[in-house]
Amino acid sequence: MYQDDYGREWEGPFPFSLSMISTHAPRATGVYQLLFPNGGGFEVAYIGIATGGNFIYNRLMAHCTGSGNWALARLSDPDSFLFVCYRCDDLTAKQIESHVITVKKPPFNVKPEYKHFIPSISIH
Repeated sequence: MYQDDYGREWEGPFPFSLSMISTHAPRATGVYQLLFPNGGGFEVAYIGIATGGNFIYNRLMAHCTGSGNWALARLSDPDSFLFVCYRCDDLTAKQIESHVITVKKPPFNVKPEYKHFIPSISIH
């Protein structure tokens, strides 16, 4: 299991591939991250949410097949990335995503509105 800076235990890490997404990505709402190994740990490359009835499985499949985030679709070596998932409700997913984007600034989160996220004072 992957544990974040706040003690939350995430499912994974698993290789970022179609077969591993099919096997391990939950058909549930929540938040997910793409990680890349860095020394003895991991760095967050991208964080996304699956809310409003959308599932983590669907979002990861879209990214892996190139129909999701345009920056992820251009990965030259997707096998070097790993994914982790955290099942939660829509509000918690949005708060976690906002906090991670503000604090960690993942390089593949490229939407202009991410530049104006306000750090949350409470972490779920």
